[in-house]
Amino acid sequence: MQKKSFLRLLVGTLGYSLVGNLMAAVVTFSLASFGVGDVLMVVAAFCSISTYLMMVFNAGHKDGEIDRKLFSRGQISAPEPMKWVKIGCIVGGLFCIACALLFVFTGSGGEDGTGISVDGGYLTPFRIVFAAVMAVSLLLGNAVIPIWSPFIFMGIFALTPIACRLGYWVAFYEKLTIDNIVYKQKK
Repeated sequence: MQKKSFLRLLVGTLGYSLVGNLMAAVVTFSLASFGVGDVLMVVAAFCSISTYLMMVFNAGHKDGEIDRKLFSRGQISAPEPMKWVKIGCIVGGLFCIACALLFVFTGSGGEDGTGISVDGGYLTPFRIVFAAVMAVSLLLGNAVIPIWSPFIFMGIFALTPIACRLGYWVAFYEKLTIDNIVYKQKK
C-alpha cells in the first residue's frame, strides 16, 4: 500500500463525481417516471444531490483510510487534510464553470429575456451531464429557467470540497464506524 499522487487523486475524484452525476440521472429519471409533481421532484433533487455528494465523500474516505494505515505504520508523519479541500475546489470549480456557461448560452431568454431557455442548445445537455442538479433545474422550469438559477447550481457544486474533506476526516480519525456507533464507549 502506498500513497497516491495528487494528480491521481484528482482524476479519481473527477471520475467519482462523474459517476455520481450518472447515478443522479438514474435516480432522477426513476423518480420522475412516477409523475411530475413538485413534491416528487423535491425528493428527486434531494436524492440526486445526496448521491453526488456521497460519491465525492467516498473518494476522500478511501484516501483517509489509506493515510490512517500509513500513519499507524509510521510511513507518513502527519495527515494532509488540505489536499482534499484543494481537490474538491478543483472538481467543484470545473462544475461551477460549466454552470457559468449557462449565462453565455441563454438562448432566447424566455418571453421577457430574464431566463435561460432550452433553445440555446446548452441547457438540455447541461441537465443530462450534470444530473446532480437536473431535478432542481426541472423544478425551476421545463423549457425556461430563471436567469439566476446557475447560482443555485454553483452553490450545490460548491459543497464538493466540504464533502471531500469530510470523507477524509471521517476515515482518518475513524469517526462514524460501526464499532463506534454500536459499542459507544462510556466516558
